[in-house]
Parts: sequence; C-alpha cells; structure tokens
Amino acid sequence: MKQFYKYAVFCIILLLVIGINKQAVSQQLPDSIAVFSGEILTADSLIPVENAHVISKFNHWGTISNEEGKFKMYVSKNDSLLITSVGYRPIILHVLDSMISEDNPYPILMHIDTIRINEVIIRAFWDYQTFKLIVSEMEPMSLDQFYPNYEGTGLLYKDVHPASIKGPVQALYDVLNRDVRLQRKLIRIRKEYNELMIQMGRPEDTIPPKPEHMLR
Repeated sequence: MKQFYKYAVFCIILLLVIGINKQAVSQQLPDSIAVFSGEILTADSLIPVENAHVISKFNHWGTISNEEGKFKMYVSKNDSLLITSVGYRPIILHVLDSMISEDNPYPILMHIDTIRINEVIIRAFWDYQTFKLIVSEMEPMSLDQFYPNYEGTGLLYKDVHPASIKGPVQALYDVLNRDVRLQRKLIRIRKEYNELMIQMGRPEDTIPPKPEHMLR
C-alpha cells in the first residue's frame, strides 16, 4: 500500500514538473514568434503529402511533414514558408495571423508538377565507332528547368548574380559556377576514358579531349 502511495505521489510531482516546464517555455517565446501548424495535401485528391520540406525565410530553419502531411514549426510575423516536394510545384506561403492556429492545421494544397522534356529519338546504331561518335559529341542537357527561379519572390537570402568586380572575385565565381564545374568534370571523364583505352591497347578508340559543343 505504501508503494502505491509513493508511486502516486511520484506521478503527481512528475506531471506538475512537466506542466511548469511547458508554461516556462511558452513564456520564454517572444511575441514575434508563433507556432504554425499546417497540413499539406494534394490539390486534386486531398491526399497527404509526406516528407515535404518546409523552410522559414526569416528564421532560416525548417522541418518536414509526417505521413499525414502535417507539421508544426515556429514562424515570425509576416514570415514566408518555402514548401517543396518531389513531383509537386514549389509553394511560397506568406503566413498571416489568421493562418496561425496550433490546434487547427492550415490546409496547404500542392499541385502536381509535370516536367516536359524534348523529343527523344531512339534508334539502333550500326557499329561501335558510330555509337562512340554520337555519344562523344552529344551536348549535355541544361538542368535549369529542374531548379526553380525564386527571383522577385522575396525568398532569396543572397543575390545569385556574380560580383561585378572582375579579377579574383570573378575567377572564384567561375570555379564555383555549376556549368563550369560540369565542363571540367566532362573533360576529366574523357581524359580518364582515353587513358583507359591506351592502357588496353586500343588507341584507335580514343575520343577528342573536348566535345564539339565546348569548342564553339
């Protein structure tokens, strides 16, 4: 009987401590911070979107939606949220005071994103030399269509354009530029391929150091 009373007293004290901690945490939050609760659904069938990425513009933190499409995170007044998920169009949601409710999640609808690609022609090749020539001179596809442009949306933290000062700054930008990195990688791969062909005793199968589209 004494053990039961001890267990009951322990549970009561534990509940009181948890309640006090929650109240202390809520009192520590500034007035400019609030808890935003959202529910991400598909626009056509209202199916929950799981593992959608949610990023706060002003606070520079984020979270992901659970299997029910729901999430909670701290937001600032007049905050903006970037919501992305594979296969759906990105959303920039401007958080209003009327949307903030910790108990009632705000519904967010995401539309399916259809990516159109250029015409694809599939044909058989007659010999290895023809196939090698076609592949070696093939121009890489531009990846810009897979990267959303957030200019003018107010969601960019830094200017994406290179510095106007030439010299070392421009050289550093060229080193970090995505297209330049891809070109260097392509040249390195072609060099490694040629070295492998020479080691195998097949110098006739080597290809030019640079593809034709990089020589224009």
